[in-house]
Amino acid sequence: VSLSVQAGPAPLPLTMVYTLRYYITVVTVVLGGSAQFYSYGVVNPAQRLIMDWINQTYIERNGAGMSVTELNLFWSFVVSSIAIGAIVGALLTRVISERCGRRNGLILNGAVNVVGAVLELLAKPTRSPELLLFGRFILGVNMGLTSGLCPMYLMEITPSSSRGVAGTLHQVAVAFSDWFSLLIGLPEVLGSAVLWPFAFAFPGLFALLLVLLLPFSPESPKYLMSTRKDRMAALSACRSLVGHDAAQHMYEELLKEHILEQDENPATFRELFTSPQLRVPLAAAGIVMLAQQFTGCTAVFAYSTDMFVNAKLDETTARFATLAIGIAYFVFTCSAPLLIEKVGRRPLLLFQLSACFVALLVLTIFTGLQTYSKVSWASYGTIGALVFYMCVYGVGSPIPWMITGELFNQRFRSTAVTVTVFIAWFLAFLTSTAYLPFSQLVGVSFSYLPFLGGLLVSTIVMFFLLPETRHRAPSEILEEVRERSSSLAMGRPWEAVTRPTSRQEMQRLMEHSDEHSYSSMDNVSSPAEERY
Repeated sequence: VSLSVQAGPAPLPLTMVYTLRYYITVVTVVLGGSAQFYSYGVVNPAQRLIMDWINQTYIERNGAGMSVTELNLFWSFVVSSIAIGAIVGALLTRVISERCGRRNGLILNGAVNVVGAVLELLAKPTRSPELLLFGRFILGVNMGLTSGLCPMYLMEITPSSSRGVAGTLHQVAVAFSDWFSLLIGLPEVLGSAVLWPFAFAFPGLFALLLVLLLPFSPESPKYLMSTRKDRMAALSACRSLVGHDAAQHMYEELLKEHILEQDENPATFRELFTSPQLRVPLAAAGIVMLAQQFTGCTAVFAYSTDMFVNAKLDETTARFATLAIGIAYFVFTCSAPLLIEKVGRRPLLLFQLSACFVALLVLTIFTGLQTYSKVSWASYGTIGALVFYMCVYGVGSPIPWMITGELFNQRFRSTAVTVTVFIAWFLAFLTSTAYLPFSQLVGVSFSYLPFLGGLLVSTIVMFFLLPETRHRAPSEILEEVRERSSSLAMGRPWEAVTRPTSRQEMQRLMEHSDEHSYSSMDNVSSPAEERY
């Protein structure tokens, strides 16, 4: 079978290559899947209101309400029940994605979301805080599956030249859903004492849209080729997503990958953890996710209104300040797709983590001044630090969710994604459960110190271990990760970041620089042929 790609005319502009069905599919997945992270942030502006409702419900039941400590602990579980469910969803990612497929897995996941939304809607009429907890747990299962399935599906239905941009769309939608949840959760919108159940159940409408529309979209061509072994279905899926010439090129890429992988057995978790060749890239992917959680993003998303109240803002102003930082996060996340392709994954991620460290350090200093020295202007420093934090966090926030897919080939991808998504949500659960009681115990200014320490260590390790992954084959990335790991193990970390450019990498860079200018030579090979 010849896999060479014949030279031809210059490729059509991107907007002319993709079909209408591709765009409808992307919008459906982004709104009905990725935007379900709305449920994580909607509790933020409505915190005081719902805590009062919970306490009043227990007064009516038992004749006495909760203490401040008990109420804070219960609220922590309301917030973290999403993360508990997400852990379950993360562990199911591999099974669902391999047995049901990427598309059908998303449809099933949308149905789960609708069930969770209905349970949340019924919590207030039935006067059951426990139903609210259970509904958020179900939505958490949805979010855990979404974390793995959405980026995986979006990247697998997109040709390799635009795969990085497609992968970031998930996080852009997450950022949009975050600030949108802060808007809907305001008392002036749906976050009032009467309407807050509708604010919580709102994303069920988008999930229902996904359940109704996504069956008309194709399954992932990669899944059809590598898992179902159906070449004709894979070719048909490619043709429904991109124009004819681009579809043929996309199909040939998939076919080459499939030929290289077809003699391999399905990956297992045991193999992923015990294989010397896989442990290091898995550790690199895990450290990236670990570093992202050590930025304190979970605490800021869930408790920023409370942080602003501690900065001496009244509750109304604090809610609008939270909305403002949500908008800042969304705006800067929108720049991520362009920056990720122009700057690269590694430098952008290192910039984000370093800037988040500075922001948290400044936040700690100003919160301490405000608490212990009564400096009147310190609250402005706290607000400024939080705004700066959300801006720089947004710039690199999509990278951890796509880096695992670039470190592993098709055989190990879904298994590795399951592991890293589990790491992310387990840490999110610990943070969302422990932050409020911990800050009450040690004081707000000291509550950021664990994030600072963890972020510093994980960023340093990642600096030496993680290579650039942009426009590179997993096999090539894997080779560099192992070289960096060996340098660290031998106590020569400087070699990890000063390695000379290999001949293979120089060839890749030269080919990539020419990929948009086709020459008249015969049998010009596509740069993507080197993948896997």
